[in-house]
Amino acid sequence: MTNKTFFLASLVLLSYSTWLGCGEAEVPADEAMAVEPEIAKPKPGESVLIPAGEFIMGTEQQAPPQLAVPQRTIDLQAYSIDVYEVTLGEWIKFITEADFRPEGNWRQFYSIGKEDHPVTNVTWADAKAYCEWAGKRLPTEPEWEKAARGPEGYRYPWGDVWDARKSNSSEMGMRNTMEVGETEADESPYGLYDMMGNTQEWTSEKLVPYPDSPARRDDAFRGNYIAVRGGSYAVKGRTMGLFSRSGYLPDSQYGLGFRCVQDVDQASPQEEQ
Repeated sequence: MTNKTFFLASLVLLSYSTWLGCGEAEVPADEAMAVEPEIAKPKPGESVLIPAGEFIMGTEQQAPPQLAVPQRTIDLQAYSIDVYEVTLGEWIKFITEADFRPEGNWRQFYSIGKEDHPVTNVTWADAKAYCEWAGKRLPTEPEWEKAARGPEGYRYPWGDVWDARKSNSSEMGMRNTMEVGETEADESPYGLYDMMGNTQEWTSEKLVPYPDSPARRDDAFRGNYIAVRGGSYAVKGRTMGLFSRSGYLPDSQYGLGFRCVQDVDQASPQEEQ
Protein backbone atom coordinates (compact mmCIF):
# COMPACT_ATOMS: atom_id res chain seq x y z
CA MET A 1 0.00 0.00 0.00
CA THR A 2 1.35 3.38 -1.03
CA ASN A 3 1.50 6.31 1.35
CA LYS A 4 -1.19 8.06 -0.68
CA THR A 5 -3.57 5.07 -0.42
CA PHE A 6 -2.96 4.76 3.34
CA PHE A 7 -3.65 8.45 3.86
CA LEU A 8 -6.98 8.25 1.98
CA ALA A 9 -8.12 5.17 3.94
CA SER A 10 -7.30 6.83 7.27
CA LEU A 11 -9.19 9.93 6.26
CA VAL A 12 -12.31 7.86 5.45
CA LEU A 13 -12.18 6.05 8.82
CA LEU A 14 -11.71 9.29 10.72
CA SER A 15 -14.66 10.88 8.96
CA TYR A 16 -16.87 7.83 9.70
CA SER A 17 -15.91 7.81 13.39
CA THR A 18 -16.60 11.53 13.69
CA TRP A 19 -20.01 11.05 12.09
CA LEU A 20 -20.87 8.28 14.54
CA GLY A 21 -19.79 10.42 17.49
CA CYS A 22 -21.95 13.32 16.39
CA GLY A 23 -24.91 11.02 15.93
CA GLU A 24 -24.64 9.63 19.44
CA ALA A 25 -24.33 13.06 21.02
CA GLU A 26 -27.39 14.50 19.34
CA VAL A 27 -30.08 12.37 21.00
CA PRO A 28 -33.49 14.05 20.66
CA ALA A 29 -34.47 15.80 23.89
CA ASP A 30 -37.86 14.07 24.03
CA GLU A 31 -36.13 10.67 24.02
CA ALA A 32 -33.85 11.48 26.95
CA MET A 33 -34.89 10.02 30.30
CA ALA A 34 -36.28 12.73 32.55
CA VAL A 35 -34.90 12.77 36.08
CA GLU A 36 -37.49 13.81 38.64
CA PRO A 37 -36.02 15.98 41.41
CA GLU A 38 -36.45 14.48 44.86
CA ILE A 39 -38.90 16.49 46.95
CA ALA A 40 -37.70 16.89 50.51
CA LYS A 41 -40.27 16.18 53.20
CA PRO A 42 -40.86 18.78 55.92
CA LYS A 43 -38.80 18.60 59.09
CA PRO A 44 -40.25 18.21 62.61
CA GLY A 45 -41.54 21.54 63.86
CA GLU A 46 -42.42 22.88 60.40
CA SER A 47 -45.99 23.97 59.76
CA VAL A 48 -48.40 24.54 56.87
CA LEU A 49 -50.89 27.33 56.32
CA ILE A 50 -54.59 26.43 56.48
CA PRO A 51 -56.52 29.09 54.51
CA ALA A 52 -59.43 31.02 55.95
CA GLY A 53 -62.92 29.90 55.04
CA GLU A 54 -65.82 27.58 55.79
CA PHE A 55 -65.78 23.82 56.17
CA ILE A 56 -68.25 21.12 57.22
CA MET A 57 -67.56 19.84 60.74
CA GLY A 58 -69.03 16.70 62.30
CA THR A 59 -71.13 13.94 60.80
CA GLU A 60 -74.73 12.90 60.31
CA GLN A 61 -73.99 9.26 61.06
CA GLN A 62 -76.28 8.07 63.81
CA ALA A 63 -74.17 5.17 65.07
CA PRO A 64 -73.35 5.57 68.78
CA PRO A 65 -71.67 7.32 70.36
CA GLN A 66 -73.18 10.40 68.74
CA LEU A 67 -70.60 12.83 70.06
CA ALA A 68 -69.88 14.32 66.62
CA VAL A 69 -73.44 15.04 65.45
CA PRO A 70 -74.94 17.02 63.90
CA GLN A 71 -72.93 18.39 61.00
CA ARG A 72 -72.53 22.13 60.92
CA THR A 73 -70.69 24.78 58.94
CA ILE A 74 -67.75 26.46 60.66
CA ASP A 75 -65.96 29.56 59.38
CA LEU A 76 -62.34 29.83 60.52
CA GLN A 77 -59.63 32.43 60.18
CA ALA A 78 -56.37 31.31 58.59
CA TYR A 79 -53.85 29.59 60.86
CA SER A 80 -50.75 27.43 60.60
CA ILE A 81 -50.47 23.95 62.09
CA ASP A 82 -47.58 21.56 62.59
CA VAL A 83 -47.05 19.03 59.80
CA TYR A 84 -46.17 16.35 62.36
CA GLU A 85 -46.99 15.46 65.91
CA VAL A 86 -44.36 16.83 68.31
CA THR A 87 -41.47 14.40 68.33
CA LEU A 88 -39.46 12.98 71.20
CA GLY A 89 -36.44 14.90 69.95
CA GLU A 90 -38.33 18.19 70.11
CA TRP A 91 -39.74 17.28 73.50
CA ILE A 92 -36.34 16.45 74.99
CA LYS A 93 -34.98 19.76 73.72
CA PHE A 94 -37.89 21.55 75.40
CA ILE A 95 -37.63 19.95 78.83
CA THR A 96 -33.85 20.44 78.77
CA GLU A 97 -33.81 24.10 77.74
CA ALA A 98 -36.85 25.08 79.80
CA ASP A 99 -35.87 22.92 82.78
CA PHE A 100 -39.43 21.61 82.68
CA ARG A 101 -40.66 18.73 84.85
CA PRO A 102 -43.47 16.97 82.97
CA GLU A 103 -46.37 15.24 84.67
CA GLY A 104 -46.53 12.41 82.15
CA ASN A 105 -44.28 9.36 81.99
CA TRP A 106 -43.00 10.08 78.47
CA ARG A 107 -39.89 7.97 79.04
CA GLN A 108 -42.02 4.82 78.85
CA PHE A 109 -42.04 5.10 75.06
CA TYR A 110 -38.53 6.48 74.61
CA SER A 111 -35.26 4.78 73.76
CA ILE A 112 -32.18 6.08 71.94
CA GLY A 113 -32.91 6.23 68.23
CA LYS A 114 -36.60 7.10 68.58
CA GLU A 115 -36.12 10.86 68.51
CA ASP A 116 -38.30 11.14 65.39
CA HIS A 117 -41.21 9.21 66.95
CA PRO A 118 -44.05 11.26 68.43
CA VAL A 119 -43.83 12.01 72.12
CA THR A 120 -46.58 10.20 74.01
CA ASN A 121 -47.67 9.92 77.63
CA VAL A 122 -48.00 13.67 78.07
CA THR A 123 -50.78 15.33 80.03
CA TRP A 124 -52.80 18.32 78.85
CA ALA A 125 -50.69 20.64 80.99
CA ASP A 126 -47.51 19.13 79.52
CA ALA A 127 -48.74 19.71 75.97
CA LYS A 128 -49.81 23.28 76.68
CA ALA A 129 -46.46 24.08 78.29
CA TYR A 130 -44.56 22.88 75.23
CA CYS A 131 -46.73 24.88 72.82
CA GLU A 132 -46.28 28.03 74.91
CA TRP A 133 -42.49 27.52 74.97
CA ALA A 134 -42.52 27.13 71.17
CA GLY A 135 -44.57 30.34 70.75
CA LYS A 136 -47.61 28.36 69.66
CA ARG A 137 -50.75 26.83 71.20
CA LEU A 138 -52.87 23.69 71.07
CA PRO A 139 -55.45 23.54 68.25
CA THR A 140 -59.16 23.97 68.77
CA GLU A 141 -61.35 21.08 67.65
CA PRO A 142 -62.46 22.88 64.47
CA GLU A 143 -58.86 23.76 63.60
CA TRP A 144 -57.73 20.16 64.03
CA GLU A 145 -60.64 18.74 62.03
CA LYS A 146 -60.38 21.16 59.10
CA ALA A 147 -56.65 20.50 58.75
CA ALA A 148 -57.26 16.73 58.85
CA ARG A 149 -60.26 16.45 56.50
CA GLY A 150 -59.37 19.06 53.89
CA PRO A 151 -61.75 21.02 51.62
CA GLU A 152 -63.69 17.87 50.63
CA GLY A 153 -64.39 16.83 54.22
CA TYR A 154 -62.93 13.32 53.89
CA ARG A 155 -63.66 10.65 56.48
CA TYR A 156 -60.00 9.57 56.37
CA PRO A 157 -56.99 11.65 55.30
CA TRP A 158 -56.80 9.87 51.93
CA GLY A 159 -60.55 9.72 51.16
CA ASP A 160 -63.72 7.99 52.31
CA VAL A 161 -62.76 4.31 51.93
CA TRP A 162 -60.91 2.61 54.75
CA ASP A 163 -57.52 1.01 53.99
CA ALA A 164 -55.65 -0.66 56.85
CA ARG A 165 -52.30 -0.18 55.08
CA LYS A 166 -52.52 3.60 55.10
CA SER A 167 -52.21 4.51 58.78
CA ASN A 168 -50.56 3.25 61.94
CA SER A 169 -53.85 2.19 63.47
CA SER A 170 -54.34 -1.08 65.34
CA GLU A 171 -55.26 -2.84 62.08
CA MET A 172 -51.69 -2.37 60.82
CA GLY A 173 -50.44 -4.44 63.76
CA MET A 174 -47.37 -2.35 64.66
CA ARG A 175 -48.46 -2.09 68.32
CA ASN A 176 -46.19 0.90 68.80
CA THR A 177 -45.48 4.32 67.38
CA MET A 178 -43.60 4.89 64.14
CA GLU A 179 -41.48 7.83 62.98
CA VAL A 180 -43.63 10.83 62.18
CA GLY A 181 -44.50 10.89 58.49
CA GLU A 182 -43.25 7.32 57.95
CA THR A 183 -46.74 6.20 56.94
CA GLU A 184 -46.81 8.42 53.86
CA ALA A 185 -50.40 7.55 52.89
CA ASP A 186 -51.65 8.99 56.19
CA GLU A 187 -51.39 12.51 54.76
CA SER A 188 -54.23 15.02 54.83
CA PRO A 189 -55.15 17.12 51.76
CA TYR A 190 -53.30 20.02 53.39
CA GLY A 191 -50.11 17.98 53.83
CA LEU A 192 -50.32 16.96 57.49
CA TYR A 193 -49.19 13.48 58.53
CA ASP A 194 -50.43 10.95 61.09
CA MET A 195 -53.85 12.50 61.68
CA MET A 196 -55.40 9.02 61.57
CA GLY A 197 -52.73 6.96 63.32
CA ASN A 198 -49.61 6.91 65.48
CA THR A 199 -50.92 8.72 68.59
CA GLN A 200 -54.06 10.54 69.68
CA GLU A 201 -53.76 14.29 70.08
CA TRP A 202 -54.81 16.81 72.69
CA THR A 203 -56.83 19.87 71.68
CA SER A 204 -57.30 23.10 73.61
CA GLU A 205 -61.00 22.61 74.36
CA LYS A 206 -63.24 20.94 76.87
CA LEU A 207 -65.44 18.22 75.42
CA VAL A 208 -68.92 19.76 75.04
CA PRO A 209 -71.91 18.81 72.86
CA TYR A 210 -72.37 20.46 69.49
CA PRO A 211 -75.35 22.81 69.16
CA ASP A 212 -78.61 20.85 68.82
CA SER A 213 -76.79 17.59 69.51
CA PRO A 214 -79.09 14.63 70.25
CA ALA A 215 -76.34 13.35 72.55
CA ARG A 216 -76.12 16.49 74.69
CA ARG A 217 -77.06 14.46 77.79
CA ASP A 218 -74.38 11.83 77.16
CA ASP A 219 -72.21 11.08 80.19
CA ALA A 220 -69.14 12.03 78.14
CA PHE A 221 -70.20 15.66 78.43
CA ARG A 222 -70.81 15.54 82.18
CA GLY A 223 -67.20 15.28 83.31
CA ASN A 224 -64.30 17.66 83.09
CA TYR A 225 -63.02 16.00 79.93
CA ILE A 226 -60.71 17.54 77.34
CA ALA A 227 -61.40 16.84 73.66
CA VAL A 228 -58.85 14.54 72.03
CA ARG A 229 -58.69 13.92 68.29
CA GLY A 230 -57.32 11.36 65.85
CA GLY A 231 -56.47 7.70 66.13
CA SER A 232 -53.40 5.79 67.26
CA TYR A 233 -51.59 2.50 66.92
CA ALA A 234 -53.91 1.16 69.66
CA VAL A 235 -57.23 2.35 68.14
CA LYS A 236 -59.25 0.69 65.36
CA GLY A 237 -59.29 3.23 62.57
CA ARG A 238 -62.08 1.56 60.60
CA THR A 239 -64.62 2.29 63.31
CA MET A 240 -63.90 6.01 63.46
CA GLY A 241 -63.33 8.99 61.21
CA LEU A 242 -61.56 12.33 61.36
CA PHE A 243 -64.80 13.75 62.78
CA SER A 244 -64.64 11.35 65.76
CA ARG A 245 -64.22 12.82 69.24
CA SER A 246 -62.79 11.38 72.43
CA GLY A 247 -62.59 12.86 75.90
CA TYR A 248 -59.92 12.42 78.58
CA LEU A 249 -59.33 13.96 81.98
CA PRO A 250 -56.59 16.60 81.88
CA ASP A 251 -54.17 14.44 83.86
CA SER A 252 -54.57 11.46 81.49
CA GLN A 253 -51.46 10.56 79.55
CA TYR A 254 -51.24 7.02 78.15
CA GLY A 255 -50.79 7.11 74.39
CA LEU A 256 -51.58 10.82 74.17
CA GLY A 257 -49.49 13.25 72.11
CA PHE A 258 -50.15 16.54 70.36
CA ARG A 259 -49.25 19.03 67.65
CA CYS A 260 -49.29 22.83 67.80
CA VAL A 261 -50.92 25.66 65.85
CA GLN A 262 -50.09 29.31 65.44
CA ASP A 263 -52.15 32.34 64.54
CA VAL A 264 -51.16 33.65 61.13
CA ASP A 265 -50.39 37.15 62.36
CA GLN A 266 -47.80 35.60 64.70
CA ALA A 267 -46.32 33.16 62.21
CA SER A 268 -42.91 33.78 60.68
CA PRO A 269 -42.66 34.32 56.89
CA GLN A 270 -40.85 30.99 56.53
CA GLU A 271 -43.76 29.10 58.13
CA GLU A 272 -46.30 30.79 55.88
CA GLN A 273 -44.56 29.72 52.68
